[in-house]
Amino acid sequence: MPKRDMLWPHVRMKELETDTKPAALPPEPQNCWTLRLVFSGQQACIPATILRVPTGGLLIGREVEHGLRLRNDTRLSRHHATIQEEPLAGLSIVDERSKNGTFVNGRREQRCKLELGDVVSVGDSCLVVSLVPSAGPGDRAHPLLGDSAAMRLAREAIGRLGPSRSTVLLMAETGCGKEVAARALHAASGLRGEFVAVNCAAVPENLFEAQFFGHRAGAFTGAAAHDGFFRAATGGTLFLDEIGELPLTQQPKLLRAIQERAVVPLGGMRPIPCDVRIVAATNRNLAREVEQGTFRADLLARLFESQIRLPALRERREDILELFCQGFGATPPTMTHALAEALLVHEWPYNVRELLAAARELAEEDVLDRPAFQRRLGALELATPKARTEPSPPRAEFPPLDLLELSRILAKNGGSVARVAREVGRSRRQIYRWIEKHGIDVRLFRDSDEREN
Repeated sequence: MPKRDMLWPHVRMKELETDTKPAALPPEPQNCWTLRLVFSGQQACIPATILRVPTGGLLIGREVEHGLRLRNDTRLSRHHATIQEEPLAGLSIVDERSKNGTFVNGRREQRCKLELGDVVSVGDSCLVVSLVPSAGPGDRAHPLLGDSAAMRLAREAIGRLGPSRSTVLLMAETGCGKEVAARALHAASGLRGEFVAVNCAAVPENLFEAQFFGHRAGAFTGAAAHDGFFRAATGGTLFLDEIGELPLTQQPKLLRAIQERAVVPLGGMRPIPCDVRIVAATNRNLAREVEQGTFRADLLARLFESQIRLPALRERREDILELFCQGFGATPPTMTHALAEALLVHEWPYNVRELLAAARELAEEDVLDRPAFQRRLGALELATPKARTEPSPPRAEFPPLDLLELSRILAKNGGSVARVAREVGRSRRQIYRWIEKHGIDVRLFRDSDEREN
């Protein structure tokens, strides 16, 4: 994949002939909802244009006097749709009798309340509902790409924790860039030693001590001296990927090495000091593993010295097109609106890794469209809308949590639906459906003076 600094510098919103007067961003609270214009015409908008909704609403169209004017979008009506702030919180969209319709997550809507992460399609343009980016690092040359609020927070945490030398636990789903984040922490640490990456799931249980702590010559038949992972990383960083896969029997040995900063190699008698910074990563809920007895609480407490959560790709849809374009070198690809919408609404279960693989498969295409995507990735099921003439069917429900599990998580989070949604990786709307299904009164899980955010 091309380096980030090779990204084309000339794709800017001025080429899209927009009039986005409401996009000025005066200092406001960081939890304010915004819109990101990520695609218009036949190209991704890099960087995306950030739009706040002013009092009275944001009108979108080809010939609006005040609002978002996209002159190069020929499928956009003169006055296409209006985004409005809801009285209590959030945004809604109203179609202004447009010719080609207004779509939210691939479904045609006349009026619709918007949620964070929703994809709005008007004409041949796409917008994503998002948060105002934090004041954290927005360095576009950073190895962790993306300008979403979630990725800025992750980069800020890496910059803050990198020099601290504290143990860090990276929590993320598969394919979110845990090793990239670990290397960024190592680079920020200033350590002169090596960065040693270990996949804990690939270490056979009977070879754990030999591979982690090393062994002396003759420790077993035919054995030559071997330093092991800890000594190889002395003065640097030892990255323990998939730490949740480590067998329970080996966890006390790892904990002791981390705490004592020393190891005893096989065949040896005395501990050898190892000044190693530990960065671990998991895609599992280790707190739940502790409850189930498959992960040690004392090891988790040691790893929880500092934590960084990397967001799933579906939690930062505003970054998808920019990440996809990385596979095309210094020249931005020409793609259809149908493909852009397909990329934006797909769930990407394997996250950035899956997205970049799709980009590599399509890099040789001159013009990118959804059929080309489907041909190249025939095994990949796209969560894309049907023909524009008919509304798409509702999105499939996720398998619900059972009553006991949902009640336990609600109790743990004080009845906060928002926190429950973040913990289980689902939308608030989905959590409310499960609550209604089981007939749960969430007020029973809240303190008397607590209110839902």
